Amino acid sequence: ETVAQIAVRLGVPLFDLIFLNRAKLPRLSGEDRLKRDTRLLVPAPVDVQAVRAGSASMRDEWHTVAADMSFKDCARGLGMEPRELLRLNTHIKGLQVSSELLQGTRLILRQSAHEAEEYCHWTFPEDDPANAEPSYMMARRLRRRPTGASAAGVGESGMVLESIEGDTLRASRPLMLEERPAVRPSGKRAAFIQAIEDAKAAADERARAWRDSAWHVVQEDAPFKKTAEGLGMDPKELRALNADRIKGLQLSAWVKKDTWLQIKPLDEPEEAILAAGLPKPPPLLHLVNRVVAIDGEDDYSYWYVLTYLPDLQWCRVAPLEQRGVFAKPAPCGHVADGRPRWMLVPEEIGGEVDVGAGRCHIMEAIEMVKTRANADTEEWDIVGRAPPGWVEAQCAKAAKPKKAKPPKPSSKPVAPLDPLAAAAPVIEQLIRMKNGDIFAEPVDWEALGLPDYPTVVPRPMDLGTVLKRLKSGAYASVADLAADVELIWSNAMAYNQDGSFVYKAAVTLRAAASKKFAPLLALPHPSSGDQAADGKGYQGGVGGAQAGGSSAGGEAGAGGEEEAGGGGG
Repeated sequence: ETVAQIAVRLGVPLFDLIFLNRAKLPRLSGEDRLKRDTRLLVPAPVDVQAVRAGSASMRDEWHTVAADMSFKDCARGLGMEPRELLRLNTHIKGLQVSSELLQGTRLILRQSAHEAEEYCHWTFPEDDPANAEPSYMMARRLRRRPTGASAAGVGESGMVLESIEGDTLRASRPLMLEERPAVRPSGKRAAFIQAIEDAKAAADERARAWRDSAWHVVQEDAPFKKTAEGLGMDPKELRALNADRIKGLQLSAWVKKDTWLQIKPLDEPEEAILAAGLPKPPPLLHLVNRVVAIDGEDDYSYWYVLTYLPDLQWCRVAPLEQRGVFAKPAPCGHVADGRPRWMLVPEEIGGEVDVGAGRCHIMEAIEMVKTRANADTEEWDIVGRAPPGWVEAQCAKAAKPKKAKPPKPSSKPVAPLDPLAAAAPVIEQLIRMKNGDIFAEPVDWEALGLPDYPTVVPRPMDLGTVLKRLKSGAYASVADLAADVELIWSNAMAYNQDGSFVYKAAVTLRAAASKKFAPLLALPHPSSGDQAADGKGYQGGVGGAQAGGSSAGGEAGAGGEEEAGGGGG
C-alpha cells in the first residue's frame, strides 16, 4: 500500500509519517508504494494527560505558607514528613524542624526529576536574544561546583548537594551590562585610534546631513514639471530619482501636497567629498604576503602580513628587522647592493600582533631570496611606500618552458554541452546543501494547518518537482528551468516573515542557485537542427513548459506563525 494510505488507516499526519522515516528512507513520499513487511516508525498519538504530566515533572512544585505557623504544623498540613520537607528546602538558610515559618514563605514540595544547572547567557545589547544562537563561549555557570576540601558535599552521582551562598539574581547581576564595553587601546595607539574615531564620526555626521538634504516636501498641489523648475532641476532627472519609489510617476503628473521627492542621490558623490577637502575612502586592500608599515606601531618599522581576512579587514602580522646589507643582485635582476636587508624576527622572540587593515600601508618590497621551506630565511629589499596598483616583481628563477607539442587532431566529433543536461547535478547540489531539504518536496499545507497558503502562493514549486520535470523533458531551455527555481525562493519569501528560519534559508539558497546557474545560462542551447562534426544531428532538451509555470507539486518554504519549508518545514 502507499504511504498516504498507511497514514489514513492509522489516523496520523502524512508529513509526520514521512519525517520520522526520512533517515531510513530519504526519498520517501506519499505516493510511494511500500512492499509488505516494510517496517515504519509511526508517531504515537498525543495523550494530553501524559503531556501535562511530563511537563509537570520538569518543574519544581511550590507551596506558599498562608499564615504564620511552625514548620512541623506546615509539614503535617501538607501530609509530609518534616525531615523530608526540610531536605527539599535546604536553600532556606538556617531552616530547622523547630523553625517558625512566616506568612508568604515559599517551600518546595517536589523537585524536578531532571537535573539542571543554572547559567547566565549574555548577548550584546543590540542583538535580539530570541534569534541569538546559544554559545558555550557566552555562558557562565552561576552556581559553581566546590572543589577539594572546600566542597560542601558531593553525592555518589557527582551532583553538588549544597550550592554556594547567593541566589541566581545576585550571582548573575555582576555579569549584566547595559551596553557593549568601550574599547580601550593601549597608550601608544590611543591617539591614533581616537583620530580614526573622530574622522569616522565626522564622516557619519556629514553623510547624515547629506541624506537629510536629499529630500524635498511639496508645499502645495502643483504640476510635476513646475515643481522641478522651482527646485532648479531638470524634470527628467527628478523623475529618474523618484520613479522607483513613486509608481506611475510621469512628467505630466500632478504632485500632491506633502509628497516627499528625492532631489539628489542619497550617497554623496566622490567628487563632492574631494572638493570639500575630505580624504578619499581607502580602497579595499589585498595584504596577504605583503610587507607593510603600520600606523601607531613603533616597536618595528616594517611588518609582514601572515594572515588577512578581507571581510573583517583584520591582519596578523610579524615584525621585520634589519640584518646587514645586500651584496649581490636578486635572481630577477633587481640590484640592491649596499641596501639594508630585511628579514623576519625569529619566532622565539615573538612580536606578532593583530591589527586592522586600515592602519596598514603596503611597501614596495622586493623579495630577494624566496624559500618555501623556511620563511625565516626570506630576504626583502624595501624601497619605499608602494604606489597605487604596484605589483611585486617575480624574482624566482623562471623554469625553462617546455616545447608544447601540437595537439593531435581528434577524429571524434565533440558534441556541444547541453545546458539542460548539466542542470540536473545543480538541482541535486541545491537539495544536498544546508537547509536544501526544506525545499526538496511540496508543501503539505493541509497537514501543516496553513489554510491561507494557496491564497498567498497561487503557483507553488519545489526542487523535487523541478528535477522531475527536468528529467521528463518538460523544459525547453535553462531559462525556463531557472524561472521555476526562482519561483521557489520568491514563494518562500512571500509567505514567511522576513528574518524567519525559512526566509533566511531561501535567501541563502537563492544566492547559491544564482551563482550556479549563471554559467549555464551563458551557454548556447543546442537545437535539434545543429549538426555535429560527423554529420549526425545533436538534439538537446525538449519540452514546452512555460517559465514559472505551476506544477502538481508544492513549493518549498511556507510559514507565517508556523514556518514551513518544503516537506521538512
